[in-house]
Amino acid sequence: MQQQRVIANRYALLAELGRGAMGVVWRAQDQLLDRAVAIKELHPPQGIAAEERTVLEERMLREARTAGRLNHPAVVTVHDVIREDGRTYLAMELVNAADLATVVQRHGPRDSVWMAGVALQVLGALETAHNAGIVHRDVKPSNIMVRPDGAVKLTDFGIAQAMDDPRLTTNGGIVGSPAYMSPDRLHGWEASPASDLWALGVTLAHAVEGISPFERTSTASTLHAIMNEPPVLRRASPALAEVIRGLLTVDPARRMTADQARSRLVAIVQGTAQISAPVPVQRTKNPAGKNPAVKIAAVALGAVLLAGAAFGGYLAFRPENGDAAGGTPTSENSTEWSTDTAPLPMGAPLLSRRIATFGRGGDVPQWNLSGTECAKDFLIQGSPVPGSVPCDKPHGIQLFAAATPLWDQPKSVAYPGLQWLSDFAKKYCGEQFQATASRSKEALGFTGLVPTEQEWQAWNDPAAPGRQEVLCVVWKQDRAPLAGTLVG
Repeated sequence: MQQQRVIANRYALLAELGRGAMGVVWRAQDQLLDRAVAIKELHPPQGIAAEERTVLEERMLREARTAGRLNHPAVVTVHDVIREDGRTYLAMELVNAADLATVVQRHGPRDSVWMAGVALQVLGALETAHNAGIVHRDVKPSNIMVRPDGAVKLTDFGIAQAMDDPRLTTNGGIVGSPAYMSPDRLHGWEASPASDLWALGVTLAHAVEGISPFERTSTASTLHAIMNEPPVLRRASPALAEVIRGLLTVDPARRMTADQARSRLVAIVQGTAQISAPVPVQRTKNPAGKNPAVKIAAVALGAVLLAGAAFGGYLAFRPENGDAAGGTPTSENSTEWSTDTAPLPMGAPLLSRRIATFGRGGDVPQWNLSGTECAKDFLIQGSPVPGSVPCDKPHGIQLFAAATPLWDQPKSVAYPGLQWLSDFAKKYCGEQFQATASRSKEALGFTGLVPTEQEWQAWNDPAAPGRQEVLCVVWKQDRAPLAGTLVG
């Protein structure tokens, strides 16, 4: 039996919770105080430059110092900093929770009232930090932990910046996650409470719509969307949409303040919200008086440092999705979706990377696979998939992922629309395909299947209940048989 590791003659490492390029997070037991804790261990790869390691260590210490200055229930408590055998560790409050990004990915968009309650807690943590002169700089769903009882923790203050401190970077770049950066930061302004509030607005939009409003297939296109494309809000309640648009006002001087956001969020939670004149989301204002194309190009070429390169959340190290989530059109296993919408003739193979429908009146009129089952034949326009075959026998397709987007809503909930389901499927199936493709050396085709409105509304059909799932299906790009499972 492997001997249990004990850090500082006090913290017994029990189980690994998450691992990334720069370290590991452990579930541990504080043997002195007899309590469970999380241990974040900095463990950069071999060969990393001494200067870069110093920066990573300083970020960990900054996280500890920052959390130590903030007394708020939505801020993770740091108990201890340990340096032992050439490694640095943080002993932190252990929170048994999933991050908001994972909740949305697994279970679909959040209810507006529920999300307003989460936002109030995050806003409280941010106000506490701002009053202490600290800007978080990386507010996003993956840094917001939500416990089953609804309690929230804002994590990863590792790149937080005191307003009177120099930036913690080695090359003068902007630190943060591109899809959540405010236009003022992209124009070269310093991080500020207003830029944190912009990131909170993006987070709200992501959570209630199910997809990130500005994230695109490349950093450059993401930054272009931030500067030029207002968020599409289809599922947010009118009152929450007003908050989101207020927080996403381009001019920071006119952006909704924390006090204004708080009063509106409280009203949403209490059911007393009233819609006022909309706060405009400006797309032409240039707060820095500079050429945005020049600044965006400069940032896209290397000034943006992804915060996740150092650490993700304290419970798990999560890789950034940014550019990788989109792939490239020339890659064999790209997740770039087709823009072809021309109808397919009956009997034609369904196309890779083009959303199709299943169920009553759909491209695939009958679908009887579940879990990660396999089917003998390929997806054909107008042909059913009546049943499964063993995945260890030759087969044509495999269902590699499935999600119920509105899992927490009653089955009688209205059909959210083909476009909304397609957007959800593209995001969800694209992310799941990345993991699936990494297990195969073959060039793979894949697509997302979304239910038709007739299929969705037939949920109470006693003979054949309709399905309300989004399905992700994979096959070999050359249509040769698969010989084994691609999942797990």
